[in-house]
Amino acid sequence: MEKLLSWVGSLLYSMRFTMLFFYVGLVTIILGILGKFVLETYKLMNTLLFEEISKIDLIIKVLELVDMTMVAQLVWVVSLAGVSLFVTTRHFDEKDMKKPDWLDHVNTYNLKLKLAFAIISISGVHALKTYLGGDLSLENVQIVAMVAVIHFTFVLSAIGISFAERLTREKE
Repeated sequence: MEKLLSWVGSLLYSMRFTMLFFYVGLVTIILGILGKFVLETYKLMNTLLFEEISKIDLIIKVLELVDMTMVAQLVWVVSLAGVSLFVTTRHFDEKDMKKPDWLDHVNTYNLKLKLAFAIISISGVHALKTYLGGDLSLENVQIVAMVAVIHFTFVLSAIGISFAERLTREKE
């Protein structure tokens, strides 16, 4: 039985490299977001230089670009930290590769917290965009209220994650 458990453990450990396919997929998504970002930036620059645009529309377009940037950063953090945590750390130790300082301190809890706060930031940008983009009709007020409730739920979730981590640290 011990030999079987050892074999299963070795198999599972060696399968960690299959996670690379997921991270390569996430990098592909980042490249897609980059393409969309460049296209939207080009359109906005054309509008700014050759057409009229109201201040509120300009702010909304810029918030959309900020939103794309934050989503790309979120995917990048997940990819880089995931490879570092779950696949390998050896490849980051080469002298010609400068890895981010925060990567030395990342663990699954820190990654969850970074994700939670990134989602809150993205949600906040989306909530602001929704608020700025609408009129004061009853339907729009309901949409803004729902977006605010969802954003507040994300905030409460992050506080809950932090609180749970603090409780686990105190018990150790």
